[in-house]
Amino acid sequence: MLRSDQWLRRMGIGCAFSMAILSQGHAFGNESAEVDFETHVAPIFRDHCVECHSADDQNGGLRLDHPSAITTEGDSGKHSIVSGDPRNSEILVRVLSNNEDDQMPPDGDRLTDQQIDTLRAWISAGAAWPQDPDHSGDPIDESETHWAFKPLWHATPPSDRSGWSLSPIDQFVASRRSDAGLTAANDADPIAFLRRATYDLTGLPPTPGEVDSFLQRHKQVGLDQAIRELVERLLASPSYGERWGRHWMDWVRYADTAGDNSDYPIPQAYLYRNYIIESLNQDVPYDRFVTEQLAGDLLPAESIVQRNRQLIATGYLAMARRFGSLVERYPWHLTIEDTIDNVGKTMLGMTLACARCHDHKFDPVSTREYYGLYGFFASTRYPFPGIELFKAQQDFASLLDPAATSKHLSEYEPKTNKLTTELNQQLERCRVQAVENAEREKSCSLDEKRKMRDELDGMLIKARRAGEKLAAHLREIPDYPTAYAVSDAVATNARIQIKGEPTRPGGEVVRGFPAVLGGQTLDSETAAQSSGRLQLANWVTSADNPLFARVIVNRVWQKHFGTGLVASTSDFGLRGEKPSHPSLLDYLATQFINDGYSIKQLHRQIMTSRTYRLASIGDPDNAVKDPGNRLLWKFNRQRLDAESIRDTLLVLAGQLDTAPQTEPFPFPKKSDWSFTQHHPFKGDYPNQKRSVYQLTKRLTVGTYLQTFDGPDPNVCTAERDQSVTSLQALYFFNDDFLHDQSLQFADRLLEASSEQGERIDVMFRKILNRPPDEDEIKLVSSHLQSARAALENTSAGGQVANQRAANKRAVWASVIRGMFRLNEFLYLD
Repeated sequence: MLRSDQWLRRMGIGCAFSMAILSQGHAFGNESAEVDFETHVAPIFRDHCVECHSADDQNGGLRLDHPSAITTEGDSGKHSIVSGDPRNSEILVRVLSNNEDDQMPPDGDRLTDQQIDTLRAWISAGAAWPQDPDHSGDPIDESETHWAFKPLWHATPPSDRSGWSLSPIDQFVASRRSDAGLTAANDADPIAFLRRATYDLTGLPPTPGEVDSFLQRHKQVGLDQAIRELVERLLASPSYGERWGRHWMDWVRYADTAGDNSDYPIPQAYLYRNYIIESLNQDVPYDRFVTEQLAGDLLPAESIVQRNRQLIATGYLAMARRFGSLVERYPWHLTIEDTIDNVGKTMLGMTLACARCHDHKFDPVSTREYYGLYGFFASTRYPFPGIELFKAQQDFASLLDPAATSKHLSEYEPKTNKLTTELNQQLERCRVQAVENAEREKSCSLDEKRKMRDELDGMLIKARRAGEKLAAHLREIPDYPTAYAVSDAVATNARIQIKGEPTRPGGEVVRGFPAVLGGQTLDSETAAQSSGRLQLANWVTSADNPLFARVIVNRVWQKHFGTGLVASTSDFGLRGEKPSHPSLLDYLATQFINDGYSIKQLHRQIMTSRTYRLASIGDPDNAVKDPGNRLLWKFNRQRLDAESIRDTLLVLAGQLDTAPQTEPFPFPKKSDWSFTQHHPFKGDYPNQKRSVYQLTKRLTVGTYLQTFDGPDPNVCTAERDQSVTSLQALYFFNDDFLHDQSLQFADRLLEASSEQGERIDVMFRKILNRPPDEDEIKLVSSHLQSARAALENTSAGGQVANQRAANKRAVWASVIRGMFRLNEFLYLD
């Protein structure tokens, strides 16, 4: 089979012959003249068109290297070639156009009059396009053989005659490692393993009592059984959901504010965060977990409690970022784009947003398929959190039962409906006018353009006024329980937005799923009655979808080992990394499905493997062959993330409030909201709860999270950086929070014992989870003595009891801060 460029090169003789004829003055001004495709037409396409319109690059949904061009509708909604009808053939419109947005070719030399006459004559004669026998099908596409788009392979674990392996995971890893001539590191020290596992599943340190208990069980029942018991205890802890909920929040870009120019607060956002944590603690099957977030409002419910839980789950879609400040120019298309981008990256490992303006340059996703997805969310009503010029919430989901909701709103609903209808009518007029203007501006004068824009500006002002009336009315409605959740709107198919511009609508696209993942489309009855999000959720979570299980299994692996089996965790496409252990990835994905999509069972498989048990230091010779440790011959040393550092400091200081946050943050009253793009919401409400319960703002991320590589709440944060910077070092010297926690911890040490040696022992066991050795005891004792002397020399003569107590506290706090700066504290080995 020949690729398009090979086929076109075969026409080189025909091209030369064609040019010879044209140079002799042969033209096709007479449309009845005979035109041969290969001799006269194909060279024009080759020289001017196929660079952007071929199997490799189908800009505008058009190929001009294949006969399908005659029957295929382009992204514009028009047919490029209409057999026998030059007037309605878009290709002639474009080659004749002088508008920079429409003209073809867009760059380089324009077609000559003779070439245009040739195309016109060919189309008039019926646009005969003979099928080349060697070009009967599409060229082989790399995406057709790409590993990620193939069905899961039911891999069998290879044998390991060395006896090293404890699980199928180990068998796959040992095989790859052996083939590369690498040797496995020793098993990690039991305390190092305990610390690793405890932080992995809870984000908190083990207590001295838990260390002693684990070591005792190790002696009593052996390490394998002690590890199994440890993993079960940690998975049963409420802290598990808080830890892994934070990971999910990274991926779905959770925030308590909207992200618009004024960054409006969302008091109800915490409900979705708590839904995530509770679902993970309950081990809700992952396919159900995702389905609820994509279409929970469309699932049946047996009680108001279940209905509300499923409604709150759609906070995932509601969490899409908001933009702008003006109700009359509100860019909903950007919110929908953000939704598609996150669904693609988080759940499918695909960069779908790259197909918004043109076919994806690398992966098999066309612009048409992108807008097939767009239609699901264009048929969805997103809640409106408020903006600078519409200071009110709208379309939030009621958590009351229908009767109670109607009773609460009955007094206000008639006026709400009236004002909403007026605003929507004004906005629709503006939308229609904007589309008309965009089309007319291609051929009108500068004065006419100004007049059209002035007319549109007047319409927009009217829409703004209508919005202000509605917002003022909505602020009068008393608060009642609501969720930041979505619901179905008017069901509609999307029209392609040419070059991503809503004012340039193209052809309508039936709602559906990309062909590479199944190619399903909504049936006409469903498409007319609903958004189709439930069907979309079923397609996304299908066991036949080659990406769904692979992506989440890889994400879980990445959080345990620091790097995924596929290093590019949000991009499984052609530009992403290839898996280091493809058979292992498919084995785990298959097991994950067979285990009922249980994430906790996946943890068990990983954490009871010997691969997870390896020490972080191995044979130096291995580093020469595999410097990135892609073949897992040791454990990747990992720094504690920002949340784990903060939460650990609070634990050690005895200050952590372990109760979940079950109430909204104390935002200002909605009637007082006056945030603008110049004065956006910047409130903060710190507390002593775990970091997952701290307020997250989109436009003003806290300096602590920036310093320690926290997530970006505006995008899917697939992996956290593990930077080492001077600002981090300065934090441990100067930050008020750290100083406060070190003083509180010092108080606990002083209360625990009156003996210096015992205090040193307790300090080491709490901070480093092990006792100190003799050299460390001497070093700390020396520091304590020096610090006391320094404080006595700087104090005024005749210290009173309070001053002596304060000095003692400060001395111990200085040692504690030094301990907090140790790599042994900050890193997991």
